[in-house]
Amino acid sequence: MNVTEVKVYLIEGKEKLRATATITLENAFMVHGLKVIEGETGLFVVMPAVKKNGVFKDIAHPITAEMRNQIVTAVLEEYSRKEEEKLQRQEEVEEPTQETEENEE
Repeated sequence: MNVTEVKVYLIEGKEKLRATATITLENAFMVHGLKVIEGETGLFVVMPAVKKNGVFKDIAHPITAEMRNQIVTAVLEEYSRKEEEKLQRQEEVEEPTQETEENEE
């Protein structure tokens, strides 16, 4: 089974939550509610879960380490791509402002 599509939605303003994600497996099964979290040792992916009686319980998760690695890698790669796009857009917005200021001098 392969991850055939990943959608990442960046989140700003949350302390540790950086993004949510949806994955598609074999173009046939979609899983919503994955989360990209920034922890003490870096980014990690949390599988969809519900909180019951104060405890989080996964509602969908890979059974094998190989599948978990494939999901985590795909989500983090897409997260990095989205972050890079966001930085490029910010730089594009800032550049004309800097050029305008230089031309006015």
